[in-house]
Amino acid sequence: MTDSTSLSTNELATRWGLKPSALRHHRSNGTGPVYQRLDRAYLPLGSPYVIYQLADILAFEAAHNITPLN
Repeated sequence: MTDSTSLSTNELATRWGLKPSALRHHRSNGTGPVYQRLDRAYLPLGSPYVIYQLADILAFEAAHNITPLN
């Protein structure tokens, strides 16, 4: 689980009703929202290493007319 100002890939996928693989596809194509890739060496085992800041998600949703499911 991430903090309240960021979402993991799985959390964002749930918010938008997508599979996490769809977000990974958008990342590789550069068509999704801004994300940060964290260094796994400094994270606890099992922590997400790709996060999306809530401000970036909200801006992307507004720019692309996306209504979150939850």
